[in-house]
Amino acid sequence: MKTTDKQNEKRKAILEASLKLFGEKCFQDTSTASISQEANVGTGTLFCYFDSKEDLVNELYLECKEEFGAYVSEGVWEHPTFKLRLRHIFDKQVQWYTENPQKIKFMIQYSSSPLITKVTRERAMLRMNAVNDIVKKAVETGELTVHSLELVSYSISAYFHQLGLYLLEKAEGKNLKKLHEEAFNLIWKGMN
Repeated sequence: MKTTDKQNEKRKAILEASLKLFGEKCFQDTSTASISQEANVGTGTLFCYFDSKEDLVNELYLECKEEFGAYVSEGVWEHPTFKLRLRHIFDKQVQWYTENPQKIKFMIQYSSSPLITKVTRERAMLRMNAVNDIVKKAVETGELTVHSLELVSYSISAYFHQLGLYLLEKAEGKNLKKLHEEAFNLIWKGMN
């Protein structure tokens, strides 16, 4: 195994341990020693990858946002219409939320935290442009008429987020597919 592979595995183990522990406890109650122990690395090793616990929480936040943004964006442009692109993003978002409940909980928990720096927030937003990009394209092609791209993109994103959380809570229910369909139809009808 190459040194870089080992380094990547250690960094990943530290991030995974942090995700678990920050979800179970608050930031202040999670020590770097407990993170190192959970990750099965030496405490000094943690500081080889992250300058501080604050740096670690920012990197974890950014990685979660990047993973989510890449996941929902993948394949979106293979769909020929705005409606199908929008549906693709919604379906992928619900799927990601369902498959990554710890990550979405962490992202929500830290989204308004002063621990997350302005630079981290700006970098995260650069990776979260899928809805904005498809709204812009829909306006360019005449599929959608809006006065404010930003308002429409923000509204869709907020709606998708809230419905994704609702469906995550109901993920065990028999009616998930029906609720999922109804949720998308509500926003689509609202836009027409």
